[in-house]
Amino acid sequence: MAPNDDTIFLKSSVDVMSFFNEDQLRRVTPDIVRTVYRAGQTVIMRGEVSSGFYIIKKGRASAAYKTAGGTVSQELKAGDFFGVVTLLQDMPSDASIKAVEDDTTILTIPADSFRKLLEMQPLLKKSLLDKAAQARKSLQPPQP
Repeated sequence: MAPNDDTIFLKSSVDVMSFFNEDQLRRVTPDIVRTVYRAGQTVIMRGEVSSGFYIIKKGRASAAYKTAGGTVSQELKAGDFFGVVTLLQDMPSDASIKAVEDDTTILTIPADSFRKLLEMQPLLKKSLLDKAAQARKSLQPPQP
């Protein structure tokens, strides 16, 4: 897969990447690591500190979170991302991420390259943290 394909995918399919123009994204797309997973294969284990920003390019994954009421799962699809909180706040992951189907392709922007993106667009950090908080809140049961 050519880096240019990844640039176009990031710009058109990952909402938080719309902050960037194609030239900015091209500065980091050569650094992207592409990994293909089989169904059931673990991408990140709960408690692991992320070394990158992960984006699903193809396929589906599941994020399993521990809550007071047990384990809650959230499905992730192409264009969804994860690893944000652990990367930005240097905290261990609060979820285990596993591929749900064969040939799930995950793009990983290494931490150093991701920091370059944050320097280019400082608003990105707040947007990413807000989205992560919204996603986490959607997993909580409604309060009576």
